[in-house]
Amino acid sequence: MPRLLNFVKKNDPVLREIMPTVNNFADPTLHETIEDMCYSILKPQLKAAHGAHDSAAGMAANQWGIKQRIFIFTPDGSEEGKRMEVMINPSYSPLLRPDETEYKMAAAYEGCFSVPLTTCIINRYEAITAVYFTPNGEKVERILQGWEARVFQHETDHLNGKLMDGT
Repeated sequence: MPRLLNFVKKNDPVLREIMPTVNNFADPTLHETIEDMCYSILKPQLKAAHGAHDSAAGMAANQWGIKQRIFIFTPDGSEEGKRMEVMINPSYSPLLRPDETEYKMAAAYEGCFSVPLTTCIINRYEAITAVYFTPNGEKVERILQGWEARVFQHETDHLNGKLMDGT
């Protein structure tokens, strides 16, 4: 049975640390952690953990105080039955799309469970090449655009010790 994870406070130093790379994909504790994360991001558990929002587009391990380079990707919301992906050791680079001569940025409001009751306008790349590993260690490289690219960048920022409010 997965366990409910609780959010760390905004001033917890783990939110400002660069999370270490996952190296052992066969480690049973890694898979227990992933199971706990996938359980805790669901809507009823967010409410039980006193989350700032009813649903999440993603959640990084360090937001729960877990020092691993993992996030849960739920760009359509974290309700039961919606798409949920585990992304380990994520990185990205901006992408030039056909007919573009420079990387396109977009400004939009973002909210965050680690900075409750706050929204900020954040500039992000509109298109990226995302690279990450699945829980079984398979490397994935794919193009993300728009909202999905924004969520990936936001969660990767968390794993790099950055919060959206600049603190």
